[in-house]
Amino acid sequence: MSRIKSISKNIKYNAASKIITLIINFALLPFIISHTGKEIYGIYILVTTITGFLGIMDFGVTGAVIKYTAEFSGKGDSKRVNEVISASFSFYMIIGIIAAVILLILSFYFDMFFNVGRANKEIATQLFWVAAGASVFIWPGRNFEWALYGFQQYKWLAISNIVTAVLTGVSAYLIFTNDLSIVYYLAVSYVFTIPRYAIAYIIISGHLLRQKVVFPYFNGDTLKMIFGFSFYAFLTTLGSILIFQLDDFIVGAFVSVSAVSLYNVGYNLQNALRATNSLIGGPLFPAYADMEGRGEYDKQKMMLLKGTKYLTMIFTPMVVITIFFAAPLIKNWMGNGFVDSILPAQVLISFWIFNSILEVGTGMLTAKGYVKVIFKIWVINAFINLSLSLILVKYLGILGVALGTTIPMILINFPLSLYQILKVFNITLKEYFNLTIKSNLMIYLLAAILSILFQKTLLPTNVWMVFLEMGVVYLLTLVAGYRWALLVKERQELQAIVRF
Repeated sequence: MSRIKSISKNIKYNAASKIITLIINFALLPFIISHTGKEIYGIYILVTTITGFLGIMDFGVTGAVIKYTAEFSGKGDSKRVNEVISASFSFYMIIGIIAAVILLILSFYFDMFFNVGRANKEIATQLFWVAAGASVFIWPGRNFEWALYGFQQYKWLAISNIVTAVLTGVSAYLIFTNDLSIVYYLAVSYVFTIPRYAIAYIIISGHLLRQKVVFPYFNGDTLKMIFGFSFYAFLTTLGSILIFQLDDFIVGAFVSVSAVSLYNVGYNLQNALRATNSLIGGPLFPAYADMEGRGEYDKQKMMLLKGTKYLTMIFTPMVVITIFFAAPLIKNWMGNGFVDSILPAQVLISFWIFNSILEVGTGMLTAKGYVKVIFKIWVINAFINLSLSLILVKYLGILGVALGTTIPMILINFPLSLYQILKVFNITLKEYFNLTIKSNLMIYLLAAILSILFQKTLLPTNVWMVFLEMGVVYLLTLVAGYRWALLVKERQELQAIVRF
């Protein structure tokens, strides 16, 4: 029960952090665009997307830090934990400098690839300069935050994330109401992020490690272990970048920079669901690695089946409801100028119905070291995604890019990943379906029916009305799921988890 108590608390802290951050970002999006215009915000998105694209230089070390911090902590081997954190910090120091140089170079050539108005060229350059300066601190600093995830210190992570999000939101209001440039907004977001990493270092060095972090530290065996795991995790991340982050580039190059803002509305809704899904999946990953270190394999299989059933009962109805409420949500949130975002948003959101079934299983595969297999699946997925997006964007615009992302996620990633999960844990498809999905199907149907009925009966006229109706539908669906989809023993187990 102590493990369930720990996981339950971590999920609650993670949920509080993610939900508050999502609400602030949700409110900021239309506010910022209304003050900057679609083109300037589109430039901001492209610059931050390029910065995110440089995440490929992480080479999967993030996952390795979380995995080995948790795994060696489970074994009680503090010396190995210190070696992993020291080696990864030294690595990130180098990558931070390289990223800064790349961003500085790109600042002079941005307009060669995208059609940016002359008046906004200077803003693009300044955004790149801010991102370059921050990279020197952001890359090595976030290493300590990843280590906190490995130590499963979600309380500290939640506090720092919430404070950062609130301060950034308040700063955004002050910046844009005073007609200041979006460059100030990017700079302030970094100013509040860097101290967050410093606090993570203080917590780790002062309370969680017996030895001080060593710099520089380039031990061959430690680096070999880290990159032996992270190499394929890195390649999988590269596939994820091709699947998601290249969408903005394709839209910007083949449609327009303004269309990037339109597409980003749908992407943000999809990303909100991704973040919501990670509320549960995120805290589970270090728990899996800790169990791997302790050799608790039977408990992993039990957690796979129960975790998937609970997650799909709680999360998948959110996806269904968001699909059906997408039109009134986007119209009342962003305005009638974003009607073209509705169908692409619905398409992007839809693949999460399938992804939710994989969340627990793929997290366990990663914790157990099956990163090579996951990488192969993502290679196929990314190749088809890029090909379809480039073909369909010419005929369907941003809808084509959304279809190019969604189709392979459903037809390639889902069946291949599910097959691997069943193979590793020696479970038949029928057994997996009966124990995790079957009892939840009526819940998904109920969510769809209630969404349609509420909109026909009382069409929401503002964004708060939309959220209210979505919330009521979700609560009714959740109550029905609790009564219909769960056995008595499962209800008692969930009650125990909620009480912790």
